[in-house]
Amino acid sequence: MSRLRLQMGNEMKKKSGKNVYEKKITLGRDASGTPIRKSITGRTMSELNDRIESAKQEWARMHDVTDGVLFSTYARKWLTSAKAVRSLNTRLMYQNAIEKHIIPEIGDYYFSEITLSDLQTIINNRSDKYETCNKIKLTLKQIYGAAADDGIKVDFKVSKLALPPKKQSEKRALTAAEKEALFKAPLPPIQRLYVLMLYYTGLRREEALALTVGDIDTVKNVVCVRRTVIFDGNRPVIKDSAKTSASRRDVPIPAAFRNELYSYMQDKRILFPMSTRPNEYMSLSSYVKFWNGIIRALVPFAESAKDLTAHIFRHNYATILYYSGISPKMAAKLMGHSNTQMIMQIYAHLDDEQEKTSDKLDAAFA
Repeated sequence: MSRLRLQMGNEMKKKSGKNVYEKKITLGRDASGTPIRKSITGRTMSELNDRIESAKQEWARMHDVTDGVLFSTYARKWLTSAKAVRSLNTRLMYQNAIEKHIIPEIGDYYFSEITLSDLQTIINNRSDKYETCNKIKLTLKQIYGAAADDGIKVDFKVSKLALPPKKQSEKRALTAAEKEALFKAPLPPIQRLYVLMLYYTGLRREEALALTVGDIDTVKNVVCVRRTVIFDGNRPVIKDSAKTSASRRDVPIPAAFRNELYSYMQDKRILFPMSTRPNEYMSLSSYVKFWNGIIRALVPFAESAKDLTAHIFRHNYATILYYSGISPKMAAKLMGHSNTQMIMQIYAHLDDEQEKTSDKLDAAFA
């Protein structure tokens, strides 16, 4: 069995005043199914890993565990080999599901010790986050499928895992106060241009952060969306193609935005770089600080701005397209959608709002 690679986590700690690492692990289960826990110590991380693996092997030998494969060891090996050729975003999604949600729950178990109920518990403990649960189930299905192909016996179907009800996220446009705040708040030039870019073009966060001066066509007055920023941990990685083929697009720059944008572009290469390094793209931590600064500046002018996200600006842009009479097909193209399904949902909702049948009937009969 290959050495178990462990990361420092909530259950691993350095004993106070001593150069000793400690981790509480699950050896197995008793007759009633209750996990049997044991604390393992080591003077170094390497020694701790060796002692954990020895303890698990001894337990397996004493209790007739036949597969001899720790879930954590197999899952990490699967991630390294099977997903090596997938996109960075996809690998990060699987890695997050494995390291943050699955391994902390069942990483110390052998495959033969894990039940469908154990897997369902992982999902149930996160029932308020549908997308997280969906990614966990997808990851488990692929890991267990690969394990079965490798001859590891599995006595249940992961496809039977039940997901929590999907809550419909509330989509909204900017309020009148929030729109006013965009122009009244004392934002530094880079923050002001960023929120105006979102407002006037409806770009995704990762598309706006990847923009360079070369992406702004001042002759055709369009933003050429060709790249996206993906965060590998904290590090920004530039992907030289947009999210999908439909995401590669030219978005018109409204006349109201041109002068300010073109003036801001002078002597720049990256439009929204690191504050101290103008030739480097923002890291994730820098962006979080950057966005929080925007929110702090807007809130005094519009209290609701505390809940603003970059995606709300996209929904607002779609709303503007609707009221401008732009067709669903063209709206989908401008927003980088591969079909009109999302746009039709927004347009149908706005149709209902605009219709206001009850109000019109009340007025007619009055």
